[in-house]
Amino acid sequence: GQQESTLLFSFIKAAKLKCWLNRTSCPPIFRDVKSLFDRFVSPAVDVILEDGLIHPTSKENIPDDLRCLIKVQQAVLHARIKYKGTMYARESTHVGNSLILFYPDGVMHTQIPGTIKYIFRTEHGVGFAVRRHHPLLSSHPDPFRHYPHFPAQLHSSTLADHLEVVMPEWVVSHFARWKFSPQHIVAVSLCRVRIPL
Repeated sequence: GQQESTLLFSFIKAAKLKCWLNRTSCPPIFRDVKSLFDRFVSPAVDVILEDGLIHPTSKENIPDDLRCLIKVQQAVLHARIKYKGTMYARESTHVGNSLILFYPDGVMHTQIPGTIKYIFRTEHGVGFAVRRHHPLLSSHPDPFRHYPHFPAQLHSSTLADHLEVVMPEWVVSHFARWKFSPQHIVAVSLCRVRIPL
């Protein structure tokens, strides 16, 4: 209806303006204020972990499950961060950006799928509080194990009850989650690096 056409019209106008600002024929005065325009129009990011730059945010009391995990009373909680060009978010903010494949404890052996419940910052740095997917029962072998060049794994659809700390550098990539059955999910890696065949 009318609301959809208004949204579409606004989106098209903003896209045309962004395109014009990115052209070389755009007057220099407008290119100088492009950074202000980008901050006004583009979604805000709570924290950017590029080149050690962290925007300050006030500390707050943290939920009990996170307090038990990181053993501090106050920390800075974030809805999302950008780390090395990739956006990560807590599950309550954006489910797709909360799905990660990671190396547990930073040891590079098996990639584990999990969901980011909290993004926190303490004096030790930024970390993710993650609930991992349970492994398959031995009675259900992974059908994708025979295809090493297809980055999919079968896992249990249930998540661990406890949280674990995952540092951003332990994350391999996001993954796409497909409900294979009521008890199983397929985790497909969305890693940008392609394995040569």
